[in-house]
Amino acid sequence: MEIDKFIIHKNETVLAALRKINQISDTQILTVFVIDDDGTLIGSLTDGDIRRSLISGVPLTDSITQVMCTNFNYVSDVNDYERMRLLKSMKLRIVPVLSDDGKIKDLINLKNVRAILPIDAVIMAGGQGLRLRPHTNNIPKPLLDLAGRPIIAHNIDRLIKYGIRDFHVSVNYMKSQIKEYLNKAYKHVNIHYIEEEISLGTIGSVGLVKKFSHNDVLIMNADILTNIDFDSFFYQHKETDSDMLVATSNVRVDVPYAVLNVNSDKVDSLTEKPTYTYHSNAGVYLTKSECVSLIPTDRPFDATDFIELLIGLKKNVGHFPIMGYWLDIGTPQSYAKAKTDVNYVRF
Repeated sequence: MEIDKFIIHKNETVLAALRKINQISDTQILTVFVIDDDGTLIGSLTDGDIRRSLISGVPLTDSITQVMCTNFNYVSDVNDYERMRLLKSMKLRIVPVLSDDGKIKDLINLKNVRAILPIDAVIMAGGQGLRLRPHTNNIPKPLLDLAGRPIIAHNIDRLIKYGIRDFHVSVNYMKSQIKEYLNKAYKHVNIHYIEEEISLGTIGSVGLVKKFSHNDVLIMNADILTNIDFDSFFYQHKETDSDMLVATSNVRVDVPYAVLNVNSDKVDSLTEKPTYTYHSNAGVYLTKSECVSLIPTDRPFDATDFIELLIGLKKNVGHFPIMGYWLDIGTPQSYAKAKTDVNYVRF
């Protein structure tokens, strides 16, 4: 955000503040922040504050210090998840980020984000998409069109809505196309590329990242379409102190016959045409960044290998059921379904 558009000096009048607010294009964040001679934030002022002051008889020529709010909300660290979650719950529209000496470093538009999650995101986009041939003969699967945008863009856009700005994209097959698209489309976020020299499986390339910006890492496949609530996902990860939290999609299996429940050679009971529900790996994971160092980089290593490794080490591995929509775009049939569903599912 252009900070200067929202800053006003303490010596200005109520009329000057009104004019400043009138220049803000977003009518849902009609707020200015008042600074002193040193640039220190001393108050905030909304269009509502001015309206109430005028009704009470305050002249337009009065100083804004007479009507500003000195009990304003702010953050010192955008990675303070609990604080950001609280401010979001308070329905605040815009929040200043202050330095140690009280000066505005940045402004967070909470209206445009669903959360501010302090995590890195790793997107696995190196697969060849063999099951999607001929769609992937000349274009990598993550760039297949879905409602006018590539599949990978739908996922990145959604992660950005949750305040994520640090991305690592694992590329291999037709990587130049993916890098060219992302470099043009996402100049406002940090994207680093992970390039395999040999095929490292479905998660092995994550081990090539030497340093993350945050203590937690979200890893997801580029070829899925989902409206998973990343805020709830992260909240459970922190609340349960999980070393790895696996997002799951329920798979229902209907058995068309009666099933015998047996004990040795004796039938204990009978269940007529039962239905079983299983928690299937959805290709979205949250893990502590320290666990990534356990991933070997000298051989192929899949996500299932990583899960089994952590379980074997007695790490805390949990699961998070996706209550909304999830689809693996891995076949021509699922791709056709995604092109229809994306127009109706709320993402």
